Amino acid sequence: MILSFTADVLEADPGQALTLRWESCGGTRAVLYHLLLSGQFGNFWELPPTGEMVYEIPPEARNWEGFVLYVLDDADRQARADLTITLRCLDSWFFSPPPDSCPVTAPLVTEGAEQHFEHGVALWNRAEDRIYLLFDPNVVGAWRAFPDSWEEGQPESDPAIVPPEGLYQPIRGIGRVWREEPGIRDRLGWAVGPEVGYTTAVQRTSWFKYNETYIRALEGGVWRLGPEGSRWEYLPAGN
Repeated sequence: MILSFTADVLEADPGQALTLRWESCGGTRAVLYHLLLSGQFGNFWELPPTGEMVYEIPPEARNWEGFVLYVLDDADRQARADLTITLRCLDSWFFSPPPDSCPVTAPLVTEGAEQHFEHGVALWNRAEDRIYLLFDPNVVGAWRAFPDSWEEGQPESDPAIVPPEGLYQPIRGIGRVWREEPGIRDRLGWAVGPEVGYTTAVQRTSWFKYNETYIRALEGGVWRLGPEGSRWEYLPAGN
C-alpha cells in the first residue's frame, strides 16, 4: 500500500526544516507519528494518503529524528513505513574516541580538583559546584554526586580528626562531604594524598534517559560515569 516514504535529506542539523514525502496506492488516509528518543510515539498528524509535509527539527534535538507513517484504507487495513533522519552533532566531545551519541552541550571547561582515597576517588568542579565520589568496589551505587556547600571563610578541616601516618583528611568541599554525609567516610577511607587542582571538563550524552557523564581526569584521561550511579571507569588518554 505504501510505495515510498522519504525525506529531502539523509542527514540534518538540529533546528533545520526538512520535507517529508510519501506515496501510497489504495489508501484513503494517513497518520504520521513523530518518534521520541524513547521510541514512543509523540505528536501525530492526520494527512492524505499521498502528500508531503515540512517538519522543523527542534533546536534541542540530538542524534536522530524518527517518523512512522500509517496508511489506511476504507476497511481500516493499514500499512506501515518507518523513516529515520540522522542529526549532525552541534558540538564535539572534548576527548577521543568519542561516544556513539552527540553530547548534549559543548564541554563545560572549568576549574577542578581530583583526590584519591584508599577506596575511591573524589572529583570537584567549580562550574557545577558539584563533588563526584567514585567508590571501590565498582558495583551498583558505584558513584554519587553532592553539591559543594563549602564556602570561603569556613573551616577547611576538623582538627579533631587525625589521620594515620601517611594518609590525609580531605579539606574544603570534599572534606565536608567526607565528614558529614552518612557512610561516605567508611566507603572512601582516608585520602592517600592531597587534592590536586587542574582544568577539567564535563560533558554528558544526550539520550532520552540513562545518560553517561564524562569528566576530564587529572592525568589527561577521562572518568566515565555510568547512568544513575551504576558504574564508573577510567579511560586513559588516547584509548
